Amino acid sequence: MHTLVIGKFYSEGFALHIAETLADMGHQVERFEPGIKSGRAKTLFGKRLEQVRAALFSTTDNLQYFRRKRARTLWRNVESNQFDVALVCHDFLWPDEVARLKEHVGAVALWFPDHLGVFGKGYFMNAPYDALFFKDPYLVRVLSDVLDSSVYYLPECCNPAKHTLPIESPIPSEFRCELTTAGNQHPYRSAFLKHLTQYDLKIWGNPAPLWLNSPWTDRAFQGRPVHNHDKVRAFRGAKIVINNLHYGEIEGVNVRAFEAASSAAFQMVDWRLGLGQLFRDGEELVSFKNMRHLKQLIDYYLPRDSERDQIRQAGFQRVMREHTYRLRLELLLETINQRAAGYPMPERP
Repeated sequence: MHTLVIGKFYSEGFALHIAETLADMGHQVERFEPGIKSGRAKTLFGKRLEQVRAALFSTTDNLQYFRRKRARTLWRNVESNQFDVALVCHDFLWPDEVARLKEHVGAVALWFPDHLGVFGKGYFMNAPYDALFFKDPYLVRVLSDVLDSSVYYLPECCNPAKHTLPIESPIPSEFRCELTTAGNQHPYRSAFLKHLTQYDLKIWGNPAPLWLNSPWTDRAFQGRPVHNHDKVRAFRGAKIVINNLHYGEIEGVNVRAFEAASSAAFQMVDWRLGLGQLFRDGEELVSFKNMRHLKQLIDYYLPRDSERDQIRQAGFQRVMREHTYRLRLELLLETINQRAAGYPMPERP
């Protein structure tokens, strides 16, 4: 199958995992990256420069002249090839651009990897996609009642090629700690982590925005993000991975839940309705309902190495068996081609 993947291809980028997995599955894959190439900077100055470039880019992206000029490579590629499927890995395209894409491609689908808090202008809501995939069951229920497109539930997943290491692999001392987390330092995460400063906490990720005044997270911040095998080491080096979900995650879970499991790490995650269908709570990971509950669980599990080991090993087996990019993409392509049912929705209580 000849597939076009439209998205961001920085290290650990959603579209990069998809493109590499499709290629490993034997598909012919072409890539197109809209906007500026971000997520490549290695230094703090470089990351700040990327933020400035992104802000400048956004000021002109709504102007037809600039938008058409920037998409010339895409249209040349589409018009000179015969693609069976175009998979858009975020809400990058305007409705008229999706319509133009469909003139040359067998099927056009969107797999949206984020929560509703980053819907932005919601271009997809009026775009003629053949299928829309979301990781939150709540979004699927709401949108399928309104949109003409076929809307499906497709949770996130892990990439075993990047998110696993042999169990005997040594873990450097820089990753050893009681608690860890990895991800962007947004205001809610900063406020959340303020409650955990009494523990040996390590935070991995990009630097916090300049306006975010959070000295408590600054002390735990390790100065850099971790990707791929380094993320595995960071997760496995901690006794507990704290996975606090953004409040925009209504019923679904984030990609970190799958990456921590594939790292063979012990994780605690915010409870969500869709969690129990993906993992056995208390057996493959542990969920918490509020901050008081989380601290009780931390204090219980920190000294209990054998219980943590049993849970993290079971979580690893589950994610390898059911939650990989290959399995998700097989279902996505089957759904597009045959209008199958997609991933089963969790039942509401």
